[in-house]
Amino acid sequence: MKELLKKLCDKYLLNLGLFTDLCPLERDILYPVCASVFCAADAEFDLAKYKASMTFIKADPKMLSSFRSTIRPLIASLISVSDDPRGELKQYMQCYEMMRKYFANSEHLALLSMLFTKIVPAEKAEEYIKRGRQLYDRMKREHRILTTKENIAFAVMLAFSEKSDDDLIEDMEASYKLLKHSDAKNSMQSVSHVLAMSDGKPEDKCAKFKELYDSMLKKGKKYGKRYELAMLAAISIADFDSSEIIGDVSDVEAFLAQHKAVFDLSGFDGDEPGCHAFMLLTTAYARDININDELKKRVLMAASQAALYSLMVYSMMTVAPVVPGI
Repeated sequence: MKELLKKLCDKYLLNLGLFTDLCPLERDILYPVCASVFCAADAEFDLAKYKASMTFIKADPKMLSSFRSTIRPLIASLISVSDDPRGELKQYMQCYEMMRKYFANSEHLALLSMLFTKIVPAEKAEEYIKRGRQLYDRMKREHRILTTKENIAFAVMLAFSEKSDDDLIEDMEASYKLLKHSDAKNSMQSVSHVLAMSDGKPEDKCAKFKELYDSMLKKGKKYGKRYELAMLAAISIADFDSSEIIGDVSDVEAFLAQHKAVFDLSGFDGDEPGCHAFMLLTTAYARDININDELKKRVLMAASQAALYSLMVYSMMTVAPVVPGI
């Protein structure tokens, strides 16, 4: 197992353990998602900072009215890893207001604002958001039924690409046509969006994605067909060949499978640690220090954030009975 992955897995288990021991949440799936936020920031869960961040959120009437309880732990996690949580929250809200100029208000939009702010300079934000709106309108024209508000995140992240709008749409369409015959047809549009963020021919990118997905199934394990596929697509655009990615997934799965907490608090569909592995590898690949091409780094980071967004949206979909707040 690569040393980077071993360290990331150790930090993930540490954060998962601290979170579950110290902080009651409404859904089990929120624990791994929040733990992954701390891993991505190379940080350790700090209850005092987390509580302070929740206090900032609850003290802001606009935040309190805009975000229901299921999304607040994600926001608190994102700002608590900052040296200036209050300033970070203010920046998020500014981005959120900017997003609302171009898209209908929703919690999905609020969550996207959080992730978007992490990777784009404030002075460039509106430029990317405006282009994202244009791309979303074109995506909606091409696939009115399949394109939902969840696809806004992919449109905005696609705006990071240096490809023209026409090239992006052409790339997405080509990839979707190659993948739509899958039994996970509805999720393949999101996959095609992630793949379009990277360079290369659609045929080659789809072949690599299918090779990875088929290899997962050949191991005799059941993988979901929603947010998991966006994460797998993000992994597939990394500059590693398929065999190395498959080896990394297997190593992370095997490591996590030794720890009961991963199964007890999965929250994912089924009892396999595969989704945890996908989530961690999107983080590992997005911050790989061996990637010297800044454009590739930016594309991989955008794909990683889009995949994480897909998972976070899923974590908000069904809410268990509310537990006492912190």
